[in-house]
Amino acid sequence: MTDPSPSAPPAPPALAAFLRGVERRGALFAQLQCGDAEHGDVALATAMRTFSEQAPRLPMADWPRSFWQRLMASPALHRSPAAARWPVSVAHLGTLAPDDRRALLSRLAAGLPEDEAVEVLGIDLTHYRAALAAACPQDAAGQPDAVGWRALADAIQQQMRDLPPDRMARLARLRERALQPEPILPRAARGKPAPVSSERAPRPRTVPGRWRRWGVVVIVLVCAGGLAATFLAPPGWFGRMGGSLEQVGEAGLSLAEEPDIRSEALAPAEPPAVAVAAEDALPLHPDLDLLLDPESESLSGDAAFLAWYLAGRSQPLPADPATAASADAAATGEEGRDTTF
Repeated sequence: MTDPSPSAPPAPPALAAFLRGVERRGALFAQLQCGDAEHGDVALATAMRTFSEQAPRLPMADWPRSFWQRLMASPALHRSPAAARWPVSVAHLGTLAPDDRRALLSRLAAGLPEDEAVEVLGIDLTHYRAALAAACPQDAAGQPDAVGWRALADAIQQQMRDLPPDRMARLARLRERALQPEPILPRAARGKPAPVSSERAPRPRTVPGRWRRWGVVVIVLVCAGGLAATFLAPPGWFGRMGGSLEQVGEAGLSLAEEPDIRSEALAPAEPPAVAVAAEDALPLHPDLDLLLDPESESLSGDAAFLAWYLAGRSQPLPADPATAASADAAATGEEGRDTTF
């Protein structure tokens, strides 16, 4: 019986949601870049497949940049097919150079801001702005036409909204196919097994395994015997004998020797760096204000009494046992009484 091929794990929901949200813009970008919807869908399907394989190893914040880099770098979009054509509302795109058209569509179709478009296209800001200026519609005087730019942007957005249902169904199939992991071949398809000789192969020796099992059994028995001897031995075994330290020493347990303590006299103290005269000691005393206050002197004399008094107030003396028992009984009855109104 052939082993069934293991099923690959499904794609994470976040990846499917990201591709669903970006597929419409990606399809329109690819179509308008090469001038053919089917040719663009092939490039989109390839970009979705390669992106789906790499996305699980990337942070989600890098997904848009990674997807658009793969789509815009697709070789299928670097050249237009023979049947390339653009709708009348966006016919201006057919007159542009491929690099200029890619820069324009990165803004109007992909919706990338300037900093992300520069990173995705792999060009600097100067070349990006120059490509946009070259792709911008111009008026009769050869100047950039703001009205024409706005009309072109609105036409591209209308194209995105008017994608036919059959095109959306095809994009959904491409997305689901890109999310399908690579099939894992069964074991039989990976390679033919080595031919089995008609002669009977020699049976491997099992002596080492048998001795190994017996060794494990012996070790387990020794450990069990040691534990039994530890808990069932009489009090005099293993040095666990009651009595004084002298008895323990006679039993063979040697005590630690007297430690070797060394002492060394300290060097004489150095004289203070600053000497204060006796008459200047009182003015420099840190508690001079308390020393000069007569009320503080009387309070310091009664400090022990005041401390005892405060301690007695915070921790009252225990009441008479009979009084305490009656108070506990009253409290118990109070807890059992219904206090709802």
